Amino acid sequence: MIRKDRNNGRFFLLILLYGLVAMAWNLDYNSAYHDEALNILMGRQVLSGQSCYGCAQNTGSVLIQPVLAAIGDSIGGLQGARAVGILFGLSLTAVVYLTASILLSEKYAFVAAVLFLFSGNTIYLSKLATYDIVSAFFLGLSFLFLILSERKQPLYTIGITLFCGAFSLFLAAMTKYVVAVFIPPLLVYIFLRHKIYRAVFFSLLPLLIFIFIYSYYALYPVKAVLMGSVTSVYHESQLPFSVLSSWTFRWVIMSYLLAFFGIFHEEKGKTAIPLIILSTPIIILQFLTGAEQSINKNVIFSLIFLMPAAALGIDHMSALFSYRINTSWVKPFFTISVLLVTLVFGIDQLRWLERQYPNMSEVVDFFKRTGFDGMVVSIDSDYGDAVYTYALKEIYPRAKFLPITEIQPEGKNVCESSVPDYVIIDGYYGKSAFRDMARGYIKNGYSLEKKVKISLSWGVRDVQIFGNIKSFMKKREKI
Repeated sequence: MIRKDRNNGRFFLLILLYGLVAMAWNLDYNSAYHDEALNILMGRQVLSGQSCYGCAQNTGSVLIQPVLAAIGDSIGGLQGARAVGILFGLSLTAVVYLTASILLSEKYAFVAAVLFLFSGNTIYLSKLATYDIVSAFFLGLSFLFLILSERKQPLYTIGITLFCGAFSLFLAAMTKYVVAVFIPPLLVYIFLRHKIYRAVFFSLLPLLIFIFIYSYYALYPVKAVLMGSVTSVYHESQLPFSVLSSWTFRWVIMSYLLAFFGIFHEEKGKTAIPLIILSTPIIILQFLTGAEQSINKNVIFSLIFLMPAAALGIDHMSALFSYRINTSWVKPFFTISVLLVTLVFGIDQLRWLERQYPNMSEVVDFFKRTGFDGMVVSIDSDYGDAVYTYALKEIYPRAKFLPITEIQPEGKNVCESSVPDYVIIDGYYGKSAFRDMARGYIKNGYSLEKKVKISLSWGVRDVQIFGNIKSFMKKREKI
């Protein structure tokens, strides 16, 4: 028995080692994209006690992931900020393993953990300096506490476990507000599994208290925060249902198929049903809003619940094959084959995800070579400026990187009179609605300084940098 436990422990450590290598590999695959840059900047401002840039519109509490990202950035730059996600990604893998081990058995737990790590979404989000993987960890931890509370144990232990589950669920929702959609189904799960007084006093009431305290003492108005979150979810990128469904299930179709077969598992099939149900809130939300924004990131919350059910599905299908071919090697062969297919599929997902955001390194390098302190750079967008602020602000402390919407038609900055020294026509962050505004400036004394082609998962985009020679020559003379 001791030997078996040691072997299991070694195998699990091997799984985590694979996860560590996969997550840490090529951390500098891209420059910081907008959300990463914004999170780090907000974290810096919180840590320094300054007024927090964009905090009221942020879709997660700035006191959690942005602070962690800023600390990581201070230690190791962008790679350090991304490395924070590795800790949570590996911890979440352990949570998935423990959850499957308790609900099913250790055999299924290994398969569930491997399936989870073979997902391109898991690896990618674990090397991205955003709040998704942190929130997913707290959500998974919450569910783990909930199933631990179902064990036979003293009342005070049950109470503590349920309380910890409620607190973890609160942290998950605060880290990324959209995760609040999991609160109702998980509360229903608790009320179905526990006596009413336990569910009320150890879960529902503490959760309401946590939310009230957070709302009352929030650094930023709750209304503004909620509106920022809703605006983010209900984005301009609306898609027809047919397109939205195909885009959504691109990331989770294999997991759902395997989980569906898990329902028919002879011994544990009933366990797969609630797991599949609990995986759906975020998917339903995407369909209800009609928004494609963040689907490829939000599916991580579904995978937490799906992977144990998917492990059952693999076991059930392998049993069907071995029934027809009565040899000992069929089941392990089938299981390994499915896992390898999942791995190949996951690698393809990862490659796509790593190229979904533009690598602005060449653009940043241009400004490092030719820029100057005090310059004003305008982007044809209402966002995207955080990328440049993050990469260049320490080099040029007095430089301003502004969305075109913050520069008035007469060439005056909202804060002070200023004509942009550079105007960026951005093929990714830019919006057609603001492109005419940018071109209005370009017609008056601007020349093309740099053109950069950026390869994305779906094609090539151009970034054009126009410079106002007269403007920045005058500023350079003053400096």
